[in-house]
Amino acid sequence: MTTTNTGMHVIKAMEAFSEFGRLTAQEFADYADIGRYDAHAVLNRMNKRTKAGEKRIHIADWTYEHDDARRYPRAVFMLGDKEDKKKPKPNIRLNRQRSEHNTLKAIRMTSVFNMGLTRDKIREIRRSL
Repeated sequence: MTTTNTGMHVIKAMEAFSEFGRLTAQEFADYADIGRYDAHAVLNRMNKRTKAGEKRIHIADWTYEHDDARRYPRAVFMLGDKEDKKKPKPNIRLNRQRSEHNTLKAIRMTSVFNMGLTRDKIREIRRSL
């Protein structure tokens, strides 16, 4: 368990949102120089309603783009007490096509040695991926 000064993280978050407008949790973690899990904790706490009945931030959008990470929707937060945007449903067909494309890309003619592969050898390689 880490002990962090969450009050300072909230102040940093308010500064970051006033400077950039819209942020993901990873962008906030990079800005505040804290861990990704601490950034998520701070942003999720700020996204909840207080006893006064207001939220500090809301989910303005969802993005799939992130450096060197798995492709799944990530929340984009923005200042204000507004309704959160719904999380998009997964597109199973598109995900399957992307996976198939990446698998085929691994065994395409990227080398002269792949030209001599038999159909059975290609199937074996595809099963192993």
